Amino acid sequence: MGDGSLSQEEIDALLQGADDLGAAIETPAAPEVTMGAERTGGGAQAFGDNEIQKLVEFAQEAAQSMGITLSTVTAKKVDMTNPRVEVMDADTLASQHSGRLVQIAADYSEGIKGKHSYIVGEDTAKQMAALMMAQDEGELTDMSLQALTEGFSQMSGASLNAIEERVKSPVKTMSLEAVIREDPAGIDTPGGDFIRIRYDIKTDGKSAFVDELLQIETARGIAGNGAGAAAGVPAMEPEPASGSSDGGMGLEGLFGGMSEQGPAQQSVGVQSVQFSPLTQGPHGEVSGNIGLLMDVSMQLTVELGRTKMLIKDILGMGEGTIVELDKLAGEPVDLLVNGKLIAKGEVVVIDENFGVRVTDIISPMERISNLE
Repeated sequence: MGDGSLSQEEIDALLQGADDLGAAIETPAAPEVTMGAERTGGGAQAFGDNEIQKLVEFAQEAAQSMGITLSTVTAKKVDMTNPRVEVMDADTLASQHSGRLVQIAADYSEGIKGKHSYIVGEDTAKQMAALMMAQDEGELTDMSLQALTEGFSQMSGASLNAIEERVKSPVKTMSLEAVIREDPAGIDTPGGDFIRIRYDIKTDGKSAFVDELLQIETARGIAGNGAGAAAGVPAMEPEPASGSSDGGMGLEGLFGGMSEQGPAQQSVGVQSVQFSPLTQGPHGEVSGNIGLLMDVSMQLTVELGRTKMLIKDILGMGEGTIVELDKLAGEPVDLLVNGKLIAKGEVVVIDENFGVRVTDIISPMERISNLE
């Protein structure tokens, strides 16, 4: 209307618009909060949000350690990131995979107990095996499965360190074994509802993912800082700091650890043992917590040399075949602990056995430079 008044039709239209606006305000969309985790299945009620958040935090620590370990072993930059925690069952897991898979069993046997394994797709398995063997990608063979087992053994060791920091108790796994699963329905799951942690893995510009499967009770123990109690094994209290029981450099000095020694602690009536400082070597003190690891066995390997061969040449090997290595006669051999180069030495004969005399300890800076 020309006089500025509103007609009845205009008033009705405005009132209708206000009603529509009010309805939109009254029913807002709820924001989706996942905390880095997804939850499905009946097991979601048995595994709370707080436990999921703590397990995500653990997985983030483990992913960083596992990525660094794989980078060290393969001399390639490997990133493991973005862990996602999900409660699921066997059918749900199978529906999220396709084709052939490789499952690496790594059941917990001491400290905490329970079924535990890793799952990778066939293409990812080929890629990781090629990294471990420093070769081009090929078909999955017994040799590549052994390489995968070694790689995941190193990753599992890094993950165990993160668990031990949380549960304050030594944790061990059974011997790892890599098995090909022809289809996802053949995956050996922990049974019922279980925890799946999925990690993104990236190297050489290729991206993939690795699944880690855990029993719910085992996962709850890790998340709740009480895995030993959850599995029926009481967690150990940290021992008072004392001198190194090996009388030498210990694992901390061997791998370039730089943790600071805390004040000496003594129980009533017990005198701590005193050791003379080591005159050679960069580290003379050992952190008190390292005493928990002194009885952990580690694989020491003496490597004479390496070479690359075509599959047809390997298959053609027989008695009398000579394999030329990449080292010259007289060069020092490499000493590796769990696949990490820690020293060089020369071969000697002790009685009727071979031995190695250590001639050089590899510094932490040299080990880091080898990754570049």
